[in-house]
Amino acid sequence: MIPVDQLSDVELLEVLQRLDRRGMRVPLATATREVERYRCTARAIPPNLSGTARLLDLGAGRQWLPFYQCVLGYRHISMNTLYPDSAELTGDLRVDGVSDLEVDVSVFDVERDVFPFDEASFDVVCCLQLLEHLAVDPMHMMSEINRVLKPGGTLVVTTPNVVRHANLVAMALGEHPYGWAPYNGHDTNRHNREYTPGEVRSLADAAGFDVTILSTFGRRSRGFKRDLLQRLAATLLSPLRRCPRSLRNDFVLCVGERAGPVRCRRPEWLYFDMSDQIQVPQTQSAPAKQDGLVAIA
Repeated sequence: MIPVDQLSDVELLEVLQRLDRRGMRVPLATATREVERYRCTARAIPPNLSGTARLLDLGAGRQWLPFYQCVLGYRHISMNTLYPDSAELTGDLRVDGVSDLEVDVSVFDVERDVFPFDEASFDVVCCLQLLEHLAVDPMHMMSEINRVLKPGGTLVVTTPNVVRHANLVAMALGEHPYGWAPYNGHDTNRHNREYTPGEVRSLADAAGFDVTILSTFGRRSRGFKRDLLQRLAATLLSPLRRCPRSLRNDFVLCVGERAGPVRCRRPEWLYFDMSDQIQVPQTQSAPAKQDGLVAIA
């Protein structure tokens, strides 16, 4: 049996609350709403059967540390943040009742920086609810994941599903479909681009991964009327085989195995080249004066 499936929902939430107080425990009401996401995601992450496997978590919050340690058995964990002063992640973050740990937190931009790790350093890389926040170069992150993963290593990605039924209802009601799109005046910490399941597969394939799992999960209630409209949308769209009902839940889950080097650094479906559209202005020097006249060069 998969380790997480040995726990009831109550036990799963108890694991989550084992973060020490410096870890800013996730409010129980919030965690209860997300229990399906925790379970489906943890089910896709391979457990540490060897006892020596190393896991890298990119951009995800502190709430995953208890699952990595208590449920999946990881003792060597690296975590990434772009917000070192937020107290979201700290170097001394620990889980109650767990010892013999190696947890380090690195500060770097996954879209611009070279990851501060050697090649083939990790057995598993988790990219949970991060892809949708990227605004510049998602394939840089995917290429670096390929570099730091061991051959045959596992990549686990979760991200909001842009073709979820809830988005179709929101657009039909004249609302913005993205789940989190407000500006904060400081950075791009919002959903800059949400993906379809097929696009997530294509992204993983371009980065050199063979996709072993592509699915969607979760259908959070948004009230009686909206839930009714979602069921109606599901019925109307059911004949479409290209994106069946099973791929229209709230979140995309993609698991891939590192099969080789990056296959395509800039997929045409995701990027376009602005170099032929941008004209760099030439620096103009002030006109020189000669004998009281302005000389035009």
